[in-house]
Order: sequence, then structure tokens, then C-alpha cells
Amino acid sequence: MSYRVAKSAPKQFITKGPKLQSIVINTMQRISDAVSSSLGPGGRPSLLEPSLPGLPPKITKDGVSIFKSLGAFDPYEHLIIETALSSSMRTASEAGDGTTTTTLLAYELIKNIFDFCEKNPKQSPQKTVRRIRKVMDETLLPYIAARSIKVNEESKNLLLNVATISANGEKALAEAVLKCFEEVGFGESSHVTIRELPGPSGYSVERIEGYPMPVGLEESSGKYFSSFINDQANQRCYLENPKFILFDGALQDLLPLQPLFNAIEDRIQQSPTEAKEFKSIVLVAHGFSETVISTLAFNFEQTGTLRIVPLRSPMAQFMNAQTHWMTDLAAFTGAKVFGMRNQVTEAALEDIGSGMESFEATRFRSTLSGNPDPVNIEYRADELKKQLKKAESIAEAGWLEERVAKITSGIAKLTIIGSSPSEIKERADRAEDAVCSIRSSITHGVLEGGGRVYLDMALKIGEELCEGDAAREVLIPSLLCVISKLLDNAGYHEAEAKEVFAMLIENREEVYDVENMTFGSAENLGIFDASKAVSEALRNSVEIASVLGTLGGIVCHPRDAEFERKEATLDSEWAKVSANSDAYQNPALNRK
Repeated sequence: MSYRVAKSAPKQFITKGPKLQSIVINTMQRISDAVSSSLGPGGRPSLLEPSLPGLPPKITKDGVSIFKSLGAFDPYEHLIIETALSSSMRTASEAGDGTTTTTLLAYELIKNIFDFCEKNPKQSPQKTVRRIRKVMDETLLPYIAARSIKVNEESKNLLLNVATISANGEKALAEAVLKCFEEVGFGESSHVTIRELPGPSGYSVERIEGYPMPVGLEESSGKYFSSFINDQANQRCYLENPKFILFDGALQDLLPLQPLFNAIEDRIQQSPTEAKEFKSIVLVAHGFSETVISTLAFNFEQTGTLRIVPLRSPMAQFMNAQTHWMTDLAAFTGAKVFGMRNQVTEAALEDIGSGMESFEATRFRSTLSGNPDPVNIEYRADELKKQLKKAESIAEAGWLEERVAKITSGIAKLTIIGSSPSEIKERADRAEDAVCSIRSSITHGVLEGGGRVYLDMALKIGEELCEGDAAREVLIPSLLCVISKLLDNAGYHEAEAKEVFAMLIENREEVYDVENMTFGSAENLGIFDASKAVSEALRNSVEIASVLGTLGGIVCHPRDAEFERKEATLDSEWAKVSANSDAYQNPALNRK
């Protein structure tokens, strides 16, 4: 009798050589062309097909949205796309803007690193990227910080200019975004939520009572976060009239909450008119086991069950920060905090809060809107102000000030009205960029725009580093590409671009307005960029270029469309069976 030995899945690979270099550079060039075509006033939007059925196409100039929509049949190319995406995603999460520039810089850096290593085969690629990182950390990032212009509430014109650039030159949108900050203050904790409505094109701004939270679905529920998205068009979880269960600890099992779930179900059966009020629940804890999250994810997708969304309390650098945050949330919602002192098994219906109108959670942020008890808010704010007077450090004082602002300042709601879903989404993306640029400008300052700072960084490197230096050879042409792309998108020929470069080099105090074809000071022309967007674009592009620019091989699975469809079906079925098995042990969640 003979036996066959089971083999591992087949893979394909390439190693160091012209083919690998060609695949990486060509793929990054395609990515850069697709994303950077939206850069600047001459940039154009892209039309994106949604990944989920039934959703309208999306028109956007948002770099990270375009990047996230990309893919390739070739497994090598697709793997490179997924790897490079991390740089733009990080820029988006850290600065909210600058994602297009990140992608453009990453391609140029990778191409120039390959070129330098090919011309200097005896120099270690790792030594090359270490040198580039060192120059970035010790020269360029401090230079950006030193050039930054600090802004405050008095610098509204500067903030308006930054918002206008991020909004692709639409001043009406920038003014609406700035008005939102005027409603809730110009602090780092100022929160703006964006709402989309069909109708005649326009914008409206209003202040609503709300509580912003720096944590969203992805951090709270991990790989299950998509199960809690019930508004697919806006990729968010939206609940009306939510109740809150606050647990001061990590939740490993839903069994202690069983009596409370039973009480809620009994109330719904006794009073069907209150069903809507008690159907939506936000379960807040310091952490959740996978069993708890999978059970909640399965039940959230079912009809006729309690819709419970897990929300993880955000961490900070201070002792018991999660508990303090939960106490703030309790003051806003009117809910009771359960833990060691108050056992959750003894929770009653009056302990889950009231007066909340809606809860909205995206991947990284959440917003709670409602009418909190003013007595609770005033009492908690007084407590925090007393703690602020005894703060042990500047950092702790800033943290306490932020918490006071969050529970007292409210939320500004920017409503974007448009005639079609595509138009509304495109303007909403630009509005979000403008909001993020104002927020980061308040904390980190602004810089002269139009690529001026990138050109000055290239000139600084040229003056300080000698020829042949790896950082000089790689960074100078990479940094100059930002202005080149701005001019290229605006239809400038090579000779015209050279004239612009010559004028900018000769007049170091001026910037160039590509749209209006004029030179002048940044203040007179109103062209500024958020410093945070510039520094994060540089940092993240160098990081990803350090990886992809020094590759010595790629190993991946060959693509098999039929096999992948079968695997996806099996994974989906297994997840449902697993979640159903967990939910079976918690019958209150499955009551109809």
C-alpha cells in the first residue's frame, strides 16, 4: 500500500534582480499615477466602484480613498499595493490630510533608492535607508517644525486658507468648516461631525449637544468591526436613542449581563411602544474577549434581537485613564458605572442612561449626540476643574482641559446638501480633509504651501550634504517631485515648469499660485499647508520606501478566483456557525 504525503499550498516567488525591481517600480508608478492625478488645483477626481453591491459609485479627490480602491490580478502587484497602502493610511490617521503627497513621495523615493543602490552595488541597502532616515530625523523634521507658523483663534485667515487648500479651492466649504470650529472652539478636542442630505447644493452649520470619543469600531471589535456597520453608504454604525451599559473592566463573558438583558426584553414585551428606545445598546468596557465580540456581531446582524455595539474605552498615558473617561461618559449619558463596587448583575433599567438621541461610530471615531442632564455635566466639570488646579504636569493639565472641553463644548454638525450621492460624497471627503487640516494646524501650525517647503528642504540638503551622499542623491529629486506634479496636473510644459523652479529658487520668500499663475508671499496669496500633514507625509513615505526600496524577493500565493470564492464562502459559514454556537449560550440575545 502506498501513501501520498500532503503538500503545502504552492507559492510563486521572485528574487533580487531586474525583474523584481521592474515589478516594484512599475507597480508603484501605477499607484502614484492613479492617486497623484488628484493633487493640487489642476488635479482631477476619480470615479470609484463600490466594493459592496447596491451602493452608488463614488467620485473623490481623496488620495487614501483612491488608494484603498486599487487592486491587481497579478499577485506580486497586489501584494505591493497592500503593503504600500499602510503609508497613506497612517498619514490619514495621524494628520487627516497629505495622503496624496505621501503616495507620490513614496514612489519617487523607492525609484531613487533602487537607482542609487544599482549605481553603488557595494553599499549596503540598509545603510542607505539608515542614512536617509537619519537626515530626515535630524535635519528635515526639525526644519519643518522650525518653519511652522503658530496659529490660534486670532489667526482665522490662516486657518481659512489652509481649509480652502484642503477643500480643493472651494471657499464656501472652507468657510462652513471654519464656522463649525467657531461654534465649538478652536481646541484640539473640538469635534465636527459631517452629515449628508439630498437637495439643492449648499452647506449648513449647527451646534448640537454631543460627546466626541477618540475610539471607533476597529479598535473596539477588531476583525468583526464590519458586522456592526448598518449604514453601508457612509461606512458607519448608527443607532437612534441608544442606552449605555458601562463596565469598569474587561468583559470576558456576557453571562453577568443576563439579568439586565432579561429585564430589557421584559420591558419591550410589556410596552411595545418603548421597543425602539431599548433596542439599541452601547456596551462600554476596557476590553472584550473574542467570544463576547463574535456573539454581539452575530446578533447585531439578526432582525428582532437587541442591537448591542461594543465600545472599548480609550487609553491614555495616565493611571486609570480608562476609568476616568468612563466616569465622564457616565456624567453625559446618565448611566451607572459597574465594576468592583457596583456589581453588574444587580443593574436595573434606570442604570442604563437616558436622553441620548444618536450614537455614530466609524472605524476610528465615535460621536454621541443627545441632551444630557445639565446638573450632571456641571457637577462633573467642576470636579475636573478642581483636579486641573492640582495637575502634576503640563501633560496632565492638557488632558484634563481636553476632558472638560469634551463634556461642555458640544459638537458642530456640518450638513452637506447635494443633488446626487456621488456629488455629496465627493464634497464630504473634501470637508473631512478641511476639518482635519484645521485641527492639525491648531496644534502643530502651518507652513507656506504650493510645495515651497519641499523645495526648500531639497535646497537645504543640497547646501549641507556633499555629492555622493545617499540622502542627497535620493531625497533631492524625490522632494522636487511635489512641485513638478502640481505643475504637471495643471498643464504646464517642461520649459514652463523650469521657469517656475528658477523663479522660486531665486526668490526664496515667495510661493507660486498654480491656479492663478502668480508669484507672491504665502500670506498675500493665501497658500498654506498644515505642518502635520507635511511632516507625516515625509515620515511615512520614507518608512514605506525603506521597505519596498530594499526588497530582495517576494513570495506569494498564486491567485485562483474559483478557489478563493469557495474559501470565502466556507469562512463565512464557519463564522456564522461559531457565532451561533456562542450566542446559544446567551438566549436573551436571541429572543424575538
